[in-house]
Amino acid sequence: MNNNLSHYPVMVNEVVSFLNPRNKKRYLDGTFGQGGYTKKILETADCKVFAIDRDLDSKCYAKKIEKRFKSKFIFNIEKLSNLDTLLKLKRIKNFDGIVLDLGISNTQLNNPNRGFSFSNDGPLDMRMDSINSKLTAEIVINEYPEKELSDIFFYYGEEKNSRKIAKSIINFRKKKKISSTKILSEIIQKINHERYKHPATRVFQALRIFINDELSELEEILKLSLKILNNDSRIAIVAFHSLEDRIIKNFFRKNGAKIKSKESDTNNKESSNIQLRLITKKPITPSLAEIKFNPRSRSAKLRVAEKIWSFSVSFLYFW
Repeated sequence: MNNNLSHYPVMVNEVVSFLNPRNKKRYLDGTFGQGGYTKKILETADCKVFAIDRDLDSKCYAKKIEKRFKSKFIFNIEKLSNLDTLLKLKRIKNFDGIVLDLGISNTQLNNPNRGFSFSNDGPLDMRMDSINSKLTAEIVINEYPEKELSDIFFYYGEEKNSRKIAKSIINFRKKKKISSTKILSEIIQKINHERYKHPATRVFQALRIFINDELSELEEILKLSLKILNNDSRIAIVAFHSLEDRIIKNFFRKNGAKIKSKESDTNNKESSNIQLRLITKKPITPSLAEIKFNPRSRSAKLRVAEKIWSFSVSFLYFW
């Protein structure tokens, strides 16, 4: 296999250790990619994995795992926001663990035709799902107004020079269409001058997240996790962007905190509606050895939470 297209699952040992796969249980890999987490889970215990990915390129990697693990592995091309519908069709209700890797894979990044990379010249695409999604980076860059471009770069990429970059894009496209990653990267590099990361990193990241609606996808699977996770089961998520990590952290904290109901206010007592127990109070980061081996892992943060009985649910159950 071409090493440039090989993807190394970040903190795979840590993730699977927290997930603690057990025999006869079922796990969900919501971002299959090349199947690194799935493979490790299936090698760790005599269990089953149900995996999805919105990227069609994942199919060829899924076939290899299916050939080895047979009926213990099921794969579907689907995005996270459609998972609930898919599970109903498959008549699957619950899982004993969930793993998500929110980063872009080397398969996607190092393939110039996908348009994710500022280092390899290619078309301005950036779609995870090239079949069902029509919005491309080329459409956004060449058709969106200056303010909207600036807002996308600032919100999704936390780009401090978002206004200057948006203005430069508008001025350039008045003369010529911006049709490749190289052209866009060169426009950005005339404004951004950074030593420790590529000047176009944040803009490309912002475009990818916006085009694929990645934050909304994350919010959907987080909400669904409370419904499909069995009690005493864990969800492990690896994020690479501060916005994603913040959403995860806030969701875990919100559902791992005590909430006062109207009745409890009257009685001056606190009613516990806790649904999650935080396993990692602070995010886990890759070891120095892993970062040296896989530099792209350096921004990764792993957070883990465990589904538990809430007071109201357990009361009804034992009643």
